[in-house]
Amino acid sequence: MTSIIQTVKSILFINIIVFFLFTYLKANIKDGLDQNKPSSKGYCESALEWYEDNPKYRGEFTRVLEYCKNYAKDLSPMGFKINPILSDFGSMNGVNTRPRDHIHQGIDIIGPKNQPIIAIADGKVLETTIEDCWGGTLIIDHGKSFDDKNLIVIYGHVGEFNVSENDLIKRGDVIAKLPEKINYRCMARVRHLHLQIGQRYCKKEEKDNWGCKYFIKDFYRSINPHFYWANGKNNITCFEKNKEFPDGTITFPLPCKKIIK
Repeated sequence: MTSIIQTVKSILFINIIVFFLFTYLKANIKDGLDQNKPSSKGYCESALEWYEDNPKYRGEFTRVLEYCKNYAKDLSPMGFKINPILSDFGSMNGVNTRPRDHIHQGIDIIGPKNQPIIAIADGKVLETTIEDCWGGTLIIDHGKSFDDKNLIVIYGHVGEFNVSENDLIKRGDVIAKLPEKINYRCMARVRHLHLQIGQRYCKKEEKDNWGCKYFIKDFYRSINPHFYWANGKNNITCFEKNKEFPDGTITFPLPCKKIIK
């Protein structure tokens, strides 16, 4: 009888040791995986620096920050960290939580001040402008997509320009930076890049004519950027130097951080 009791005690002791070892390993593995994900909180806080200069909006800051932490999308491809998308294509809410008048026609990517913005494909700069509501904006003709659509791309709410009109650019070139200050109404008090793809550019002399809205004629019939990633539909693709990408596809408009294992 004593032998049986000792055996049972030994089995229980071993099971307890195994349980605690498993729990420890699980926690450490989770911590390691979490380190390979972008911190939505960090990105959100850096994108909301407008509120630091406007402390009387503290209540709004708290609400927008909570919204950002809960709804910013981590769409990082395997092996990379990317900036979160806060208001995706087709969303009915803006980066500041407020409902939109129309379904969102682009993707809004949040980030810190002066972060480089890179070209999503080879192309030609059609326009660099400071628009009354949008602030700094670039329009680039990236040629034809793989399914024969024009890729006239708006890079909206940017700060410093790194290119000029009529410049020829290559995929991955730094074309602008995210702004230091969020001074324009359409930025919605949240630092972000608005990326939108149309097919019909509005020339400067056409801007006041009916049918032109914020740089492209098909503003509310824009095409979904997620359909044109180089790695395939809905597979965000990071730009990598010395790597070739299929013509007519796009890569992420902000530098990706490669995860070192």
